[in-house]
Amino acid sequence: MQPFIVEVRPSRMLIALVVALHVAAIAVCGLYFEGWRMAAGLAALAFSLLYALYAGCGFGRDSVARISIDAKGRAALLMRRNQTAFEAVLLPGSMVHGAVCFLHWRVGGRVIRQCLPADAAGRQAYRRLTIWARYGQPKHKDGL
Repeated sequence: MQPFIVEVRPSRMLIALVVALHVAAIAVCGLYFEGWRMAAGLAALAFSLLYALYAGCGFGRDSVARISIDAKGRAALLMRRNQTAFEAVLLPGSMVHGAVCFLHWRVGGRVIRQCLPADAAGRQAYRRLTIWARYGQPKHKDGL
C-alpha cells in the first residue's frame, strides 16, 4: 500500500446544512412559542448555532487537520489545536460512504468522532481514505 495524506478542511456542505437546520428550528421556535419560552429557545438555538459553526469550521477540541496513512496501513491524526500527531486506530463503529464518512478513532486512551464530508478533502484523497477504511486497515492484536 502506498502512503497517502488527507488534508482536512472545513466543509461548505456541512456548514450550509448546519445553518439551514438552525434557521428552520428558529422559525419553528418563533412560530409556536411565546414569551419566555420563545426567548429561551432562541437563546439556546443561537448558542447551538455558534458552537456548531465553531466546531464545523475546525476550531473544536478534537478537530483533525490531517489524516496520514503509512505504507503499512497505520493511521496518524494531526490535531488542529496543538499541531501534534497521534497514532490512531479506526474503530468498527465507523460508517464509510461515498458522500460522507463518520469515523470513530481511538487515539491514545480516548475516542474521537469525526464527520468527514466528501468536500472536506481532495477528491483523490477522500477516495483513497474510503478504500483504506473499508479494506486496507491492518489487523490489530486486540481484535479491532
